[in-house]
Amino acid sequence: MNGFHTPTRWSTLASIEESADPAAPRYLITKVGGQRVAWGMGAVREILPSRPVTRLPGSPSWVLGLLNLRGSVVTVVDLAGRLGLGAGAAQSVIVVEDGGRVIGVRVDAVESVALAEDASVDAVEAARSAEGLVAGMVRLRDGTALLMDAELILRPFRTDG
Repeated sequence: MNGFHTPTRWSTLASIEESADPAAPRYLITKVGGQRVAWGMGAVREILPSRPVTRLPGSPSWVLGLLNLRGSVVTVVDLAGRLGLGAGAAQSVIVVEDGGRVIGVRVDAVESVALAEDASVDAVEAARSAEGLVAGMVRLRDGTALLMDAELILRPFRTDG
């Protein structure tokens, strides 16, 4: 088992060339509010179909609520809302993890697994980085994508002070 629970098998996502450099960074490519967004594969724990969540009274509008994930409570956020992007179809929840902390991120679509064109990540303008939530812009073989960092997404939910 690969550690991922997903109703869609990884083989249905766009394939990675077998001759590709095994050391090249791999990213899960999603659509969020009309933007291509890349997630480092090391942070992605699961892909789930979008499902209802229990709303938390008094939480920011971009915090959608809580989801029961096989007995564990996971906070689900609306990344498009947090980044100030337009609302989309919200078809999936990407469960990401950093340092043992887990969060669900609602996305419009899961596109593929892609290799980085090179290992560099370009900086993005502060105005576009939505309070530092975007780690940069990554160059992929089929274009560019905003690079999300699980630690940056989880920062507002830290409980260790």
